[in-house]
Amino acid sequence: MSDLEICICAAIKDTKGRIWRGHRHADAISTAIAAEARIPLERESEWQGFVTSKNRFVNRYEGMAVQIAAGIKSHDPSGYRGDRLFSEDLY
Repeated sequence: MSDLEICICAAIKDTKGRIWRGHRHADAISTAIAAEARIPLERESEWQGFVTSKNRFVNRYEGMAVQIAAGIKSHDPSGYRGDRLFSEDLY
């Protein structure tokens, strides 16, 4: 098994620290809201992120660093946008 870590899906963290996964961040948010979870109102960078292949939650900035360290290019034809990762970069 490889030690290489990559981001595998979009995720959010609710106010209780529970992780909600989805294909896109909106999917994770919808699932959390349907379960009556509380979503933080703070900046997105702290509660929106990704789950990695090592089952670790990382924020958008950490996600970008994970992908770059793994040598993964953005799936988006325009490439990465700035210094944070978007689900469009994964698939």
